[in-house]
Amino acid sequence: MSENLKLERQVFNLRTLYEIANTLATCRDSTQIYRAVLSILMGTFGVEYGFSVRREGHGVWTMTAERGLGEPFFSKFENAVLTQTFDTKRAEDKKAVIQSFLMKEEKGPIADNFCIWTEFAGRDKILAGVFLGKKLSGERYSESDLELIEAAGSQVAAALENLILYENLQAAQERLQLENIALRQEVVKEYEGGRIVGQSDAIRKVLQQARNVAQSPTNVLIYGETGTGKELLAKTIHYLSPRRDKPFVAVNCTAIPENLVESELFGIDAGVATGVRKHIGFFEQADGGTIFIDEIGDMPLTSQAKILRALQERCFRRVGATQEVCVDIRVVCATNKNLEQEMKAGNFREDLYFRLSVLELQLPGLRERRDDIPLLVNCFIKELQDKLGTRIKGFSKHAMRLLLEYDWPGNVRELENEVERAITLSGEGAVIQAEDLSGRINRSNNSLDLPGALQATTLKEAVDVLESHLISKALEKYHWNKSAVSRKLGLSRLGLQKKIDRLKIIRKESSS
Repeated sequence: MSENLKLERQVFNLRTLYEIANTLATCRDSTQIYRAVLSILMGTFGVEYGFSVRREGHGVWTMTAERGLGEPFFSKFENAVLTQTFDTKRAEDKKAVIQSFLMKEEKGPIADNFCIWTEFAGRDKILAGVFLGKKLSGERYSESDLELIEAAGSQVAAALENLILYENLQAAQERLQLENIALRQEVVKEYEGGRIVGQSDAIRKVLQQARNVAQSPTNVLIYGETGTGKELLAKTIHYLSPRRDKPFVAVNCTAIPENLVESELFGIDAGVATGVRKHIGFFEQADGGTIFIDEIGDMPLTSQAKILRALQERCFRRVGATQEVCVDIRVVCATNKNLEQEMKAGNFREDLYFRLSVLELQLPGLRERRDDIPLLVNCFIKELQDKLGTRIKGFSKHAMRLLLEYDWPGNVRELENEVERAITLSGEGAVIQAEDLSGRINRSNNSLDLPGALQATTLKEAVDVLESHLISKALEKYHWNKSAVSRKLGLSRLGLQKKIDRLKIIRKESSS
């Protein structure tokens, strides 16, 4: 072959490969690839007929495109060859199978190199194959033709692998989206049904307030002792609000060092310092949803000044940035401190307080809703039995009475820890007894702790101290329901009131 013919052949091959590359770049599914490549190759070589097949899992082959054969052949070949005898591993054996079938279909005997079968091989498996029949010119396939087809096969295999990865990624994303939607719906249903356990008047009042507050975009400030479930109430407000499908981002002020508050809340731009990457802050993460700032009362004054404008304008700058970022967020804050007292002491900014306290909710301590303790205990038993792998029958009456009479300074969190401790130390199928409870609960209930009675000089003074203690505890337990207390203590309501007045028993602020 002359040099000119060689150059012409090389240019022809390059143009063909370029055409295939351009076509592959525009194809968005595998069927388009099979049809397009078959059409280009048959047009390039002037082929009378041909077809392409795709290899499925477990060695199954499926016809994907054909030209010049017609539907009858298409169906016969797929039924007779692909599903029965096309499981050979060698490409030459597959070519022989196809030739044999073509002879039976009166295509006539095909001499060697008058047809060609090529396979598209990926990294670890055969992905597909193309059969090209006789050329219209009657010529054999040359070595140059075979090289071109092999080069085209490499391009196609790479494109198919990338497409398979893309399709798998798309399918995984769709599954994740569906799972995410399903999980969000479950969470919404869970919070709509009332994630906070309780039937007492105190907790019902708070939950009703939360339902009313949820529909408003206004800032909310939640007061409550440690362990009362302030974050749970904030989530309830979020998932009952129109923002339920957007993020809920929780931030604990005590967990962020003072020098990192700005970068953690507002983010940081890339390149501020050597090796610093772009970081999206909590405010930006919560865009469209709710940001919950816990323990706001413990935030240092310098940090309070930094978040004030962000809360007012809903705009801020990342550290090192020149442009502002604006977000659509709802702010819910929580504290176990009295912010009005903190303001007077100079520990909390007045302007920030009035920005936060548009709507205030007060979560009661567990000792203010003792009637909910049995419900909470049963709820924790159900959750913890699966976690710990131990099944119990429940708590004895004496053990439950001790739980009801304990003051629970750690509130619901402390109760959950107590239930977990009791289940962990008990055996399978056990009934938790009073002696199985922690020492502080038994000590609290076994000791009257009445130093005034010991210091009394007369019997009457000692009796007054004991009466005052018992009446005060009963009033606190029953939320100053004097009818219930009088029945419990075996007194008339008038008799109880006289003793309250005589003993000068005053309702504590925490019991209101």
